[in-house]
Amino acid sequence: MKLGILSDTHGSLFYFKKAFNYLKDVDRIIHLGDYLYHGPRNPLPEGYNPMKLAELLKNFKKRTFITGNCDSPIDLKLVNIPEPTPYVVESYGPYNFFFTHGWDPNLEDSISLAKKYKCQYLIHGHTHISKYKEQNGLIIINPGSVSIPKENTPHSILIIDILENKINFKFIDIIKDEIYKHIYY
Repeated sequence: MKLGILSDTHGSLFYFKKAFNYLKDVDRIIHLGDYLYHGPRNPLPEGYNPMKLAELLKNFKKRTFITGNCDSPIDLKLVNIPEPTPYVVESYGPYNFFFTHGWDPNLEDSISLAKKYKCQYLIHGHTHISKYKEQNGLIIINPGSVSIPKENTPHSILIIDILENKINFKFIDIIKDEIYKHIYY
């Protein structure tokens, strides 16, 4: 199973198309929110075209879409999400994932829920900063932002390869067209 994780496209058709070069061969796309609107604290990203991006996003069949803080009810309808989804728990083989946008600045609520659902991985967006860390027996991952990265992190996505007894995390810089972090388990 191969998962393609992205977050914070903020209406950029340009950066989404760059990300999609890596996503077209995955088994499932997971978007962690902030699909169309750039938000009041962010500049307009290059290639800002939320209408066209909405058309592309709504047609994905094998997907999990989480609601972000910049996603309005009309945005959700445009990308074919019937109701807000603050988090989702999914299992792939022996691995349990807690997917959320990550509005809680310290992720305490998300960490508690991930542990309640016996998840090994908490994957979130929101900060626009890619990261990988272990905290209290939980692996916390942020793929970064596709369109508006912060703190000198790249425009990025995450590819997760799930094998029978092994899992690989590949952080991909979609502009440099390279893996910039690769973690094996």
